[in-house]
Amino acid sequence: MNVAVVSVNMGKGPTQKKAFQRAFDSEEEWANKTVELLRANGFNGTGAWCDDEQLKEAKNRVNYCVNWKFMSTFAKGLTKRGSGHVDFPSDCIRVFDPGWERFCERHARTQLAEVKNDPHLLGHFFDNELPLKPGMIERYLDLPKDDAGYQAAQKFMVSRKGKGATLGDLKDADRDAFDDLVIEKYMGTIARAIRKVDPHHMLLGPRLYSRNASMDVIGKYVDAFAYNLYGKWSPASKAVELAEAIGKPLIVTEFYAKGLDAEGLSNESGAGWCVPTQEDRGLFYQNFVLDLLETKVCVGWHWFRYQDNDPGNTKVDASNLNANKGIVNNDYETYEPLVSKMKELNSHVYSLIDYFDDSQ
Repeated sequence: MNVAVVSVNMGKGPTQKKAFQRAFDSEEEWANKTVELLRANGFNGTGAWCDDEQLKEAKNRVNYCVNWKFMSTFAKGLTKRGSGHVDFPSDCIRVFDPGWERFCERHARTQLAEVKNDPHLLGHFFDNELPLKPGMIERYLDLPKDDAGYQAAQKFMVSRKGKGATLGDLKDADRDAFDDLVIEKYMGTIARAIRKVDPHHMLLGPRLYSRNASMDVIGKYVDAFAYNLYGKWSPASKAVELAEAIGKPLIVTEFYAKGLDAEGLSNESGAGWCVPTQEDRGLFYQNFVLDLLETKVCVGWHWFRYQDNDPGNTKVDASNLNANKGIVNNDYETYEPLVSKMKELNSHVYSLIDYFDDSQ
């Protein structure tokens, strides 16, 4: 069971930097104390966007995952910063662009070389929250006519419906087939590139969110699938729906609640709900994870995140400006009412699994 925390890193905001100098003598001390904190409270790993190089040097290190940002790196210069992810023109990922396959092979070869034999590596994230919702052909046909994506969509429509065809001629099956084509070119290309370099560690996919097309195609290329699950107090029905559609087990790679009692934070940003106190955040954690465990489709969960947002850091995207998301505050002080509830559940994960197995 992968029980992890996201964004375990040394804060880059002004308040966080000053607090770091007070709290730690070195990056090495931070890494050791942070791993101790995670382990003491039943966490055995870290999620996306962590200071992996520093944490690798810690004693009794934990497992980790890396987001290799295949598509967002390939499309750099065409995208813009969104809220929690990058935005693509017309919400179209660039799988039809010349050089996509060559880029993936090169990116995998250069980026994975140092970690491919690391036994602490849990698996590979492909990207984060790509726009994979159904009905892609309409969006690709909205691109400029000289764009490779537009040309691929136009060619597809002619192949299905003949010359002179319009969107009105497309049936649901045609739209689904184009979605499958896009997802196949994305998932299959990355999976093959990674497997040429690393045949051992798990493929975890593009950290899905919201609605996604061609779930069965996604399922062909992951060992477990990552999903950022917001908008649910009790996520069981959504978890089962996702796992059945994908055909693989689920790792929830983002969820959290914000406490209204966190000093200096307005909690206006971010996707998590607000609750009155830090203890209520812990109760939210327990309720959410118990619901996941009962489904039997979930093999891990990642709390978002290690440290609160620093309101003084204006260089981050709009989703990370002023919210109480962390297990530690901006002075690197642990939220004990939250973390004690996390520890209480994390320490009994396997007995809880046995209980749910025996009761059904």
